[in-house]
Amino acid sequence: MFFGCDKLFSIMVSRFIKESVKKALGELFPELNTVNFAVSPERRFGDYTTNAGMVAATSLGKPPKETAQNIVDYLSKDENTARFFSKIEVAGPGFVNFTLSDECVAKELEELPAILSGGLNNLTGEKINVEFISANPTGALHIGHGRGAFYGDVLSNIFSFAGAAVTREYYINDSRESKQIQELGKTALGQGETYLTEKLKTQIEKLKTESIDFSEAGFQLAGIVQKDNQEFINKKLGIKFDLWYSEDKKLRSSLLNDRNLAAFKMKELTYEKDGAVWLKTSVYGDDEDRVVVRSDGSKSYFLSDISYHADKFSRGYDRVIDIWGADHHGHVKRIEAVKKMLGWKGELKIFITQLVSLKENGASSKMSKRVGNVIFLVNLINEINAINKFGVDAVRWFFSEKSLGTHMEFDMALARERSAKNPVFYVQYAHARINSILEKAKNVSADESKIADAMKDKEARALAVKITEFPEVISGITEDYQVHKLTTYAYELASTFARFYEEVRVVGEKDYNSGALELATLAKETIAKSLNLLGISAPNKM
Repeated sequence: MFFGCDKLFSIMVSRFIKESVKKALGELFPELNTVNFAVSPERRFGDYTTNAGMVAATSLGKPPKETAQNIVDYLSKDENTARFFSKIEVAGPGFVNFTLSDECVAKELEELPAILSGGLNNLTGEKINVEFISANPTGALHIGHGRGAFYGDVLSNIFSFAGAAVTREYYINDSRESKQIQELGKTALGQGETYLTEKLKTQIEKLKTESIDFSEAGFQLAGIVQKDNQEFINKKLGIKFDLWYSEDKKLRSSLLNDRNLAAFKMKELTYEKDGAVWLKTSVYGDDEDRVVVRSDGSKSYFLSDISYHADKFSRGYDRVIDIWGADHHGHVKRIEAVKKMLGWKGELKIFITQLVSLKENGASSKMSKRVGNVIFLVNLINEINAINKFGVDAVRWFFSEKSLGTHMEFDMALARERSAKNPVFYVQYAHARINSILEKAKNVSADESKIADAMKDKEARALAVKITEFPEVISGITEDYQVHKLTTYAYELASTFARFYEEVRVVGEKDYNSGALELATLAKETIAKSLNLLGISAPNKM
């Protein structure tokens, strides 16, 4: 049986359709289990669409329209179908299109304010750890770090909104045994130039270098660098971490690495070769075995990674999420192998950020540490702030609007724009514009009962349906981790409102359209919440 509209938000519209069609397929075509569902690309194709008929036809060797019609006939027999859909029909080569009933859309809109203010709560009780940025404390953050920084923060915001208990975590690679920390120490003591920048020179001046070796000098200087980076992350990027996890304090000083190594040896998971100690990761899905103790007796970074993840999983998280830079791609299999080896309980998700290039004056340039053309994140933000007071908003949007696994080109000219060409400006302006409309009608009470009347206009109905998609977008991101879908949704919502405002009179000189006014109010609140989850301001004036 279908659920009634009063139960809609317990499962979401798209999930309702998915379960309904899945049930239909289970009876009609029991051998099938995979179909796609999506919001229709154009409203003339209905509100939702599925390719279930074509999938069934391919497997069964039947005409797609025939299998699609079988699905429509099955769904149409249910007595509650009309409460959800005004139309279910076959279209094109075998799609099944669904048009929601106005009654159902109005019911969803009625429930939306409670979700916007109280959260989605579909993940209540779930514990999630999100570790991101985790840049080595050897210098300032560069634009490559921005991808993981904003992705991790927005993803955490969305998980929290969905009701999960989220821990934002930053892993500080500050062990005195680290080769990078020792190289930093050489630079600090004037015996090298690795990582040297003008800012690092000023940080070295704060260091007391009497009678200390490379390891200690590097560790102390790393502490100064890390303190500056934390302040930048907190104040400039607006990211608040719950835990700053020190490798030196938590893993090295506590002897956790040593204890884990001893445990591996006791379980016969290691062997010696060429003077080094190797872990048998290939048995558990890795491409090859990995060194945990080098031939010179020093512990590998991999051993620290194992200890760190063992500690995270011991804290009882349902999901442990790592967001790493492009240079960590080869680390994924080895950590997944260790998870199998040690039987860590909980889901492990590892995401690799792709490279960032900067487009300036029509030309694109890639950042490279090797050739010394590093572009620091603070300089990027300051440069945009000089022209656009919402500079960090533009940076956040641009870093969030692309799928994490694709190459990103940051367009400086577009980020500086204060026009409709700039997508974040466009969305913020939509919010400010609606606020201006509502200010004009501030002595008027909107009437949600009139929304059904307003939806007789096709642009008003399109806005209403677009607003109702918000919970589904958020729910979907908690499952597929595609944060860029939120920027896409926010932009589409702003565009839909613009078309609505062109066609529908909301407030006149002496009168108003109560249903349209309520739609405008909900659109503003939904845009504001979308921007809030992205960590972007929702100005009332621009």
